[in-house]
Amino acid sequence: MNQLNWYMARRYFFTKRSNQFISLVGGISILGIALGVIALIVTMAILNGFEGEVTRRIANFIPHMVISNDADIDRVRALIPEAKSIYYSTERKAVLDIRDEKTVLNIRAIDQEKWDYLLTDYSNSRELSGRLNRTPVGLPGIVIGAAVADNHFLKIGDTVSIQSPLDTRPGLFRIPQRHFVVTGIFRSDIFDFDRSLAIIAYAEGRRMFKSAGKDVIHVQLHDFYQADEMKNRLSNEWPDIEIKTWHDQHRTLFDAMQMEKWGSFIGLNLIILIAVFNIVSSLMMMVLEKTADIGILRVMGAHASNIKQIFNLQGLIVAFLGVVLGLLIGTFLVLSQAHWGWIRLPEDIYLIPVLPVEIFWDEVLMVGAVAFAIVQFSIRYPSRKAANLLPLDAINYKR
Repeated sequence: MNQLNWYMARRYFFTKRSNQFISLVGGISILGIALGVIALIVTMAILNGFEGEVTRRIANFIPHMVISNDADIDRVRALIPEAKSIYYSTERKAVLDIRDEKTVLNIRAIDQEKWDYLLTDYSNSRELSGRLNRTPVGLPGIVIGAAVADNHFLKIGDTVSIQSPLDTRPGLFRIPQRHFVVTGIFRSDIFDFDRSLAIIAYAEGRRMFKSAGKDVIHVQLHDFYQADEMKNRLSNEWPDIEIKTWHDQHRTLFDAMQMEKWGSFIGLNLIILIAVFNIVSSLMMMVLEKTADIGILRVMGAHASNIKQIFNLQGLIVAFLGVVLGLLIGTFLVLSQAHWGWIRLPEDIYLIPVLPVEIFWDEVLMVGAVAFAIVQFSIRYPSRKAANLLPLDAINYKR
């Protein structure tokens, strides 16, 4: 009987129908599902692309793990031997004073050897040394963000003053300050870093930040996606130690991007829902058109479950054609953009030359599965309506 169900479902769907309007509605249903699947795949790929681009830029610029100074740095090195670098650092707010213009910056004091690779990757000039130790003029070096340099017309070799109001001691009326020579300008293409971050040597930070500065341990990994695994390893050793991964440090941003992606996923499924209404309408009209045929099948021995299965299979054929068509076209569009970069972006706005896309095959399968599930749920009513028709009433329909 299963072969009969398939035969009747294919016959009803693919043979020429007396009512061309039903065929038109079925074609629109296939097109609607395909467009919904295409929109879902392309939109999620674009959101994944931007999320991946932002994630890589942030994770390549900030420490992959920040560990409270209460931990033993030698023990940390022993527990994470695969780390790229592990070092002490301190960071706090200070005031950059340039020609009586003051700007609040986050001053990060780190080891010179741990900063070189960042400067090489992100500096706007590969010839810059980025030296943080004392310069020939006797002043320590400082590396500043490109936005700070542009706003204050700074260049390599200029002298700036860093004031630390948080280190002002009771009874003193002068804010502690030190002079630095600009030895490097980095461009991370992350606005918050380029406009608010400066790097100095760890020794200079210890001299400046005496009252409110607190050391932490920075960990740089070869693969920043291993940060959660390393965090669990350290948490087993020190359950009470505060450990933050690169994701924890910017959790609000990453959570917002995830919410945006899944919100778009839910919203774009409305396109598929609209197509599903067309499928329901098409099947209901098919039931009315084939009422006499249903009665004959029932008289010949077909059970109600067979009738129900025939119309279920019709709806699944529509869903299969729409989903497969949408998956093929959507995947092709994403892969072609990833390979050839057809769509360009204005770099002065997005800082990215082409529209970034990134496809995850598990999400592609999920899109197809959700579309099938929506259709499967929606076709239950017309198929049940057909199965409940009485054989005699069905044969005498329209007589």
